[in-house]
Amino acid sequence: MLTNKLEGLTNYPFHMPGHKRNTELFKMDFTEIEGADDLHHPKGILKEAMDHAADIYGVKKTYFLINGSTCGILAAMGAVLDPGDRILAARNCHKSVYNGIYIMGLKPSYVYPENVKLGISGGISPEDVERELIKTGAKAFIMVSPTYEGMTSDIEKISGVCHRHDCILIVDEAHGAHFPFHSAFPTSAVSLGADIVIQSLHKTLPALTQTALLHICSRRISSERVEKYLDIFESSSPSYILLGSIDSCIRYMTSSEGRIAMERYVSRLTDFRRRAEGLILEDLKGRSNICGTDISKIIIPGGREVMEKLRSHGLEAEMANACYCLAMTSVGDTDEGFERLFEALSHMPAGKPPEYKYEFKAEISLAPTETAHMKSKGIYIENALGKTAAKSIYIYPPGIPIAAPGEIITENVIKIIKDYIALGFEVIGAENSLIYCIEA
Repeated sequence: MLTNKLEGLTNYPFHMPGHKRNTELFKMDFTEIEGADDLHHPKGILKEAMDHAADIYGVKKTYFLINGSTCGILAAMGAVLDPGDRILAARNCHKSVYNGIYIMGLKPSYVYPENVKLGISGGISPEDVERELIKTGAKAFIMVSPTYEGMTSDIEKISGVCHRHDCILIVDEAHGAHFPFHSAFPTSAVSLGADIVIQSLHKTLPALTQTALLHICSRRISSERVEKYLDIFESSSPSYILLGSIDSCIRYMTSSEGRIAMERYVSRLTDFRRRAEGLILEDLKGRSNICGTDISKIIIPGGREVMEKLRSHGLEAEMANACYCLAMTSVGDTDEGFERLFEALSHMPAGKPPEYKYEFKAEISLAPTETAHMKSKGIYIENALGKTAAKSIYIYPPGIPIAAPGEIITENVIKIIKDYIALGFEVIGAENSLIYCIEA
């Protein structure tokens, strides 16, 4: 195991980092000294750990990421695309995708999920993907599955569409790292034909924040190019505390102890969902291109008021928006935790949450990179209609842009921003009621 081998390196540390491993936590914080291997050129214990992970996931190659899924998304995009290439993206992708489009000089086109219920996005239609690929000839398609709320698309069909059109499929599976470890969850994209899959271990498995994986799943992907861009986007001084956490997490999940814990977790979760029926959102599988739903995500109708009521019961949910509150569960949850959540929900008065249905379609005025060196200025929201956004505008979480650089500020964009501000949300990119737009 990686952590055990690192603990065996006991020479006095006349090297970085400056804390010299003088506490129990810091004893695991190494740099790339002899015996500790090098994440960017692994030949020893890190290579062994990543090879083991690839065997577990059944993929060509796995890379440990300590800059989160964001690093993996940027590296994947760089590995398969060149400046000026056309990329097709699901418009409900994380902001890191739009940042990648911006810094790599890509030309974006979008496909859209439908609004299913309470503003929740459904799946991506394979037919929509094919239609856009025929129209644009995009070199790669990047999409998120599962969504933040746990909705998955039909990756198998979408991968077939992509490969018929000589298009690489990148799947942001940040919220699905637990999928391979129990049949109660949807099938992971690593087994459904995706070319590259990125997963955040820390989101749904017992691993430290910032830990993630990038999987190469097909021969269409050059590992040399992936490594080139990981070298650019990942820290040159990786934390061995995080690297050890990744290896320990994977080994735990495949151990007898981890398998028993997962069975207990699924049993607790299934029992909770049965008891809480009517208090939480029903399974949306089969609606609006939703291929599967992740039962670990508890969606509670009602917005921030639900989150505040949970806090009054000593519970902190993952996020809330105008229409629903999201509670995330994992193998680390306990019987007590589920019981406290059920009791809190049982004491909440029934009420119909607001329903916001925005028929959102981005209108692109400029390629994002074209805005990089153009002058911009802050304009009051109500005066920004028809202007071109210079910065991304979004709510975090989940970090999906309401408008990305180069997109036109439409009436719908203005309505979304004003609605969220009125509800007390912080809209990043629209602080003080100002939107930064390209000067005419």
